Amino acid sequence: MSPGATFERVYTELRRMLTEGELPPGSPIEPAAIGRQIASSITPVRDALHRLTGERLVEAPNHNGFRVPLPTEAGLRDLYSWRARLLALATRNLRAGPAATRERLSVDQMDPGEAMDRLFLEIAGASGSAEHVAAIAQLNGRLAPLRRAEFRIFDNLVEEHEGIRDRLLDGDGRSLTSLLERYHRRRLRAVSDILAAVYSDRR
Repeated sequence: MSPGATFERVYTELRRMLTEGELPPGSPIEPAAIGRQIASSITPVRDALHRLTGERLVEAPNHNGFRVPLPTEAGLRDLYSWRARLLALATRNLRAGPAATRERLSVDQMDPGEAMDRLFLEIAGASGSAEHVAAIAQLNGRLAPLRRAEFRIFDNLVEEHEGIRDRLLDGDGRSLTSLLERYHRRRLRAVSDILAAVYSDRR
């Protein structure tokens, strides 16, 4: 396998481990141990970790090793609020007739959190802005490790997803904006509970 292909494999696997919670918030990341786990030498692991640090999915405090960021209450509020603002801006420029289909945005083949992240990317893409897509993709990645905590706190996640999806597919920008605001307000009100669940998982 070429060095470039090895790097992409390692990067993709590390990103998956981060977003799916296999490397939970606050945990240290030891490149040598990761390399043994995913059958890679240490150099591509370090290179991938540096890239993920640039994407803010990993942090390297004082350049002394790597760890998964553990959000603070203020930091998590910022992340939810920033995504809400970006999506609100995207819906103001929503193009009619998005290419997505109801089946492709169905929650049936994935968990509701993953399905919602995909839906947010569709909303960003329907604005016609590649910068919106890139920004939402990064925010989705940074918030993905909190999904398990959300599952324990909220109910009706499938219905929440379907309501937003249907308004996107209908091209109803005003109703879509309202539902997106409600989605993020719900999480902003529960930030302390979400973080309590994250800290509970670390014990």
